[in-house]
Amino acid sequence: MLGGIPIQWNWKSTLWTCYGPSTSVKCYNGYYVNDFKFHTQSYGRFKKTMNNGVCVKGSCYDDNERYYYGMLKEVVGLKYLGSKCKLFMFKCNWYDTKRGIRVYRSNGLVQIKHTSRLHGNEDFVLAQQCQQVYCTYPPDNKSSEWWTVIKTTATRGSRTSFF
Repeated sequence: MLGGIPIQWNWKSTLWTCYGPSTSVKCYNGYYVNDFKFHTQSYGRFKKTMNNGVCVKGSCYDDNERYYYGMLKEVVGLKYLGSKCKLFMFKCNWYDTKRGIRVYRSNGLVQIKHTSRLHGNEDFVLAQQCQQVYCTYPPDNKSSEWWTVIKTTATRGSRTSFF
C-alpha cells in the first residue's frame, strides 16, 4: 500500500523506477481520478462548476492526522524512463490548517478562510490520494472570508485519465 493505494508488485516496473523519472514532464488541464473530475483553476475559471477543490488526509511530523484543503493549480505527469509507468501529481495552493480552517464538531461542517494560505514548499500531492471538494461562499455575503467546504461523493464508474 502506498498512501492507501493498493499496488501490485512487478519486478520489471520496480527496476525501471530505480532509474528515476524522465527529465521532462507534461502538464494537463485536468485529470480523472478516484471517480472525480478535477480541473486546474485556470482551466475551470469560466466554467459553471469549479472542479478544482482538493482534500487530502495527512499529518505533519508529530501532529495527528488532519485534512488538508486546497485548490488545484497544476496537473503534472511524470513518465519513468524505459517503461510505460506514469505518475500524476497535483500542485495545489493549500489553506492554512491552523488559522484557516474551522470544523464544527456538532454537525461536521468545515469552513476555510480563503485568504489564509499554508506557506512552505510542499505543494505536491499524489493525484490518487485526493478527494474532490467544492468551496462556496455564504449566499448572503459574497465578500465573506470564510467559505464552506462540501465533500463530494464519486458517482461515476472507475476510470483514470487526463485531458
